[in-house]
Amino acid sequence: MIGLGSIGQRHLRNLLTLDYNDVSVVKRSGILPGEFSFLPCYPSVQDALALHQFDAAIICTPTAVHLQSVFPLLHAHVPNIYVEKPVSHTLNQLDELVELAHTFGSRIVVGYDLHFDPGMQKMKELLAQNAIGKIVSVNAQVGQYLPDWRPTQDYREGISAKKETGGGVMLDLIHEFDYLYWLIGPAESLCCQYSNSGALDIETEDVCEVLIRFRNSVIGTIHLDYLQQKLIRNCMITGQQGTVFWDLSTSQVRWINSEKEEQVFEYKHFERNDRFVETMRVFLSGDQDDRHTSLEAGIESLRWVMAAKFSADHHTFVNPHNFHPQQLVS
Repeated sequence: MIGLGSIGQRHLRNLLTLDYNDVSVVKRSGILPGEFSFLPCYPSVQDALALHQFDAAIICTPTAVHLQSVFPLLHAHVPNIYVEKPVSHTLNQLDELVELAHTFGSRIVVGYDLHFDPGMQKMKELLAQNAIGKIVSVNAQVGQYLPDWRPTQDYREGISAKKETGGGVMLDLIHEFDYLYWLIGPAESLCCQYSNSGALDIETEDVCEVLIRFRNSVIGTIHLDYLQQKLIRNCMITGQQGTVFWDLSTSQVRWINSEKEEQVFEYKHFERNDRFVETMRVFLSGDQDDRHTSLEAGIESLRWVMAAKFSADHHTFVNPHNFHPQQLVS
């Protein structure tokens, strides 16, 4: 377990609940919270690798330093690597990352846990069943007040507030880019506007709007913000014969067909942590599961974000598939 912030602690508790007790932790200070003090702890990935051969690694460090852990793990032939989303904060070194993963035969999974939400899975099932006919549009939105994310910490000192650590709504809330790729497919072109409203006293963007045309001619929008006083996270997909609407905050999927027949799928019994538990269980079992995001798919969603930023900065439409790091202008 590399990194022990809030998500690292969540994963570690879940690992112990799943009876994975032979866990080493990498934490720069070398000091673990009391509940984990019985586990071995190392100040760096290199120190841990010098003493052990690991079956799996889970990376929960700040986004901007993910690759500093991944490359040593690959060279040490660690076969299973889980990287919290997003893969990185830039597209630099990702071609090398893919090549090394293939060379060493390592499986890299990117931590898009929303794929394990029952509502998201129901959406994918309905689309596979052609329940609303040919898809014509999709609208995804998410917003949550940043100071409420981790109430015990000063959000202005956190990762989200700083550019150098990979913060901002576009990388923090990259789930929307990822699940639209998972549900709808590759993007053909996109444009974007983002801004810092000044309301939060942070240096990163706190609101963003993206317009997308997918390769299959579906058009869509993504809205992201740090400002909603009450969590919203939903997605509406419109087809030629109906509409399906997923609402995470109410744990519901609602859909209507061309006969005006409405149906509702509810999963209010499902707790948020359940999807993190299932993510870890499946990852460590080694089973192939299409709910997991591959390295290549994880890079695709990051490419969308980088292309969207470039679009906003240069007032142009961008094809994310053909977008490369050298296009970035500081």
